[in-house]
Amino acid sequence: MAKLTARMLKNEYLRNVKKLEGDVPGRLAADAYLRSTGLLTDEDDFSWSAIPVLLNDQGLAALDGIARTMGTIMEKVMAKYHRDRSFRALFSLPPEIEALTLVPSGCHAAVPLSRIDLFLDPKTLDFKICGIQTGAIEGMAESVEVMRAIRQTGAYHEFASKHETESINAMRACVLTLLHTYGNWANAQEGRNHPTNPAIAIVDIADSPRRAETEYAIRYLHELGCYAHATDVSELRVERIGGIDQLVDNHGPVTCVWIRPTAEEAIAHMDKGIRTLLSATRHGLVCTIGGYRSWPCCVKSFFEVLRTNDCRTLLTAEENAFVEAHIIESHVIEPSIDLSSFYNQEHWVLCQADGRAMSGTVLAGADMDRATWRKMLVKGIKRRDAVQASIPQHTMSMMPGVPDEADPCAPVEMNVMLGMYVFEGKLSGMRAICGTGNTVAVWKDRTAAGCLIVHK
Repeated sequence: MAKLTARMLKNEYLRNVKKLEGDVPGRLAADAYLRSTGLLTDEDDFSWSAIPVLLNDQGLAALDGIARTMGTIMEKVMAKYHRDRSFRALFSLPPEIEALTLVPSGCHAAVPLSRIDLFLDPKTLDFKICGIQTGAIEGMAESVEVMRAIRQTGAYHEFASKHETESINAMRACVLTLLHTYGNWANAQEGRNHPTNPAIAIVDIADSPRRAETEYAIRYLHELGCYAHATDVSELRVERIGGIDQLVDNHGPVTCVWIRPTAEEAIAHMDKGIRTLLSATRHGLVCTIGGYRSWPCCVKSFFEVLRTNDCRTLLTAEENAFVEAHIIESHVIEPSIDLSSFYNQEHWVLCQADGRAMSGTVLAGADMDRATWRKMLVKGIKRRDAVQASIPQHTMSMMPGVPDEADPCAPVEMNVMLGMYVFEGKLSGMRAICGTGNTVAVWKDRTAAGCLIVHK
């Protein structure tokens, strides 16, 4: 059988939608299902695509290789970061952030949980990595439920009747990683009798937008026999129970914590419970899993550090070649830097160096005139912003989950960014975000898409 290319799979899926005259009943039922999940309560304008991103076995193998290589690179870099003060200085982190990253977690992996964002050319499988998150990782529940909604449509059933398909449940992989990490931690704690099934607190800050996804993770943990609950950071305290110190919250003793805030959010809430959690973690009272210790992977200077001599001697020849070919060029703007290197505004994007990529914090040079761009570069010196190379974006055919009444069969070409969930160094799920524009943070018509692997 001839190899099924991404284009062939996409065209076949589109034909199925047209065959069903837009599959209107199926798409409306799928949208109703999505609205019933409780994940979209704060996103009334949430949009999803009735057509998933389709990957064949070759595409899956490529993403798996990217995940393993990048996972290995992050582990090596973070190990050196934690043991070498001069290497840490290359990241130029604020003192309070650096101190946070040095608090031992007890986890066997330096980066147990991460999401690596990239742009992938579906034809050539070439790619550029544009961002990494290890704290406040989001989108797992959304990716699972959008794909579940798609599976309820007639077009999907028509497609699946002819192919062997698979989607990776990132949330299930995440909670299994939490339990595996806790198990390794508990086994390494000499002289302590930690329970096999831990009491897990998913710690966040009040009114966090991640709340719905936290509740979603708790349901998975309950299914696995774990007592899990959401906890605001302000509830954490250490109490002496049965003659030993224990971390507790309003639900009782806690032996495992998944801390969800970013490093900046953690610093802002240091006096509201984060300091207590970190102290308990240092003293081996609790296994704390999250992005605070691996936050250097998220800041823009990480990509710049990867190209330094310190990193080149740390990585293998293959890993250095991977960095040169596939890591986005990035520079933190400092007073000594020559801004004229970035005057060709079509080639650059200005962003905050601390790892955030929200609307208003990422500016594409292509979206402004020359004078405004140069003015923003100068302002970036004071804020210590970063410039990153503008990445050629690849489009895919998407179709609104809620069908257009005038033409329910009309596809829409949109840019697509893939997010790979990499847990303990291996590919553990995917999300796809679509939109139009020059930078992801300000994409218009932002749309979530499922990711479907087609084996035959």
